[in-house]
Amino acid sequence: MSTLKTRTTLLLNWYANPYHAPIFVAKALGFYEHEKINLAILEPTDPSDVTEIVGLGNVNIGVKAMIHTVAARAKGYNVTSIGTLLDEPPTGLISLKSAGIHTFKDIRGKRVGYIGEFGKKIIDDLATLAGIDPESYETIRIGMNVTDAICRDIIDTGIGFINFQKVELEYLNSEVNFLRLDQLAGLGCCCFCSVQYIIPDEMLQYPEIITGFLNATQRGAAYTTENPDDAFELLCQAKPQLRSELYKKIFIRTLPFFSRNLLNIEKDWHKVGLYTKHLNIIDQHFDIQTCYTNQYLPKTPHSEIDAIACCIDKTCA
Repeated sequence: MSTLKTRTTLLLNWYANPYHAPIFVAKALGFYEHEKINLAILEPTDPSDVTEIVGLGNVNIGVKAMIHTVAARAKGYNVTSIGTLLDEPPTGLISLKSAGIHTFKDIRGKRVGYIGEFGKKIIDDLATLAGIDPESYETIRIGMNVTDAICRDIIDTGIGFINFQKVELEYLNSEVNFLRLDQLAGLGCCCFCSVQYIIPDEMLQYPEIITGFLNATQRGAAYTTENPDDAFELLCQAKPQLRSELYKKIFIRTLPFFSRNLLNIEKDWHKVGLYTKHLNIIDQHFDIQTCYTNQYLPKTPHSEIDAIACCIDKTCA
């Protein structure tokens, strides 16, 4: 237990980038240290390995999308979401306008890039629902490197984020089309790509670490959204390779999606539960509520301002 207190490991879901800003800001401003947490921030070699690494207990905390958290638990990895980093960053099919992909049915005869196994499941499922012959398009696994794959003419379109790869292509002075997957799937939200803080269930033995981590991270999220220029500077000091106009644009586009209260949203988990059942990732008996908890979140959001009144409950008098 003392080892966990002195060194807590957090594994990101991708290379460090602007949408991890609240974590780096919290570390730079000493918020984790204030909670007696010495946080080591790690970057994965392969983003697809993250849930397995967390599930095996090889790190204390991980960052991963909601749909992967559900799938990991369905595979027998006991991981739990303790909070939210990003609320619903829209995921979609990104392409250059010159590719002529204006509706989903335009993927016929095209090369479609996907990130991991669930990306392919989503594409193939949508194609089936749209009456598109799966032999009429080609799927290519390209990971998170959608922009590079499009620019190198490896794919015609691929799955990416509106606040990241779309920005990259626009930065290259390209006209870009973007088809939101949640709208194509009729979900009404991109809950399957909300990004969560997940832990192996063995970490539940150390509630003080979880609570301290969430307290510090919530402070980092508040500072990031309230002081974006300072927050981006702190991020660049930690990761100098991000100091560019491109990453500043990505950071600005990501600001609306940072969760300030870190809350696991019940309706979003319900929707992703229905969707993962539809995709046969989980069965009908799977209890989606086992995937997340809000038990360790701060009862009230952190504020740098002292309260004037103790409370509004009459019993305080």
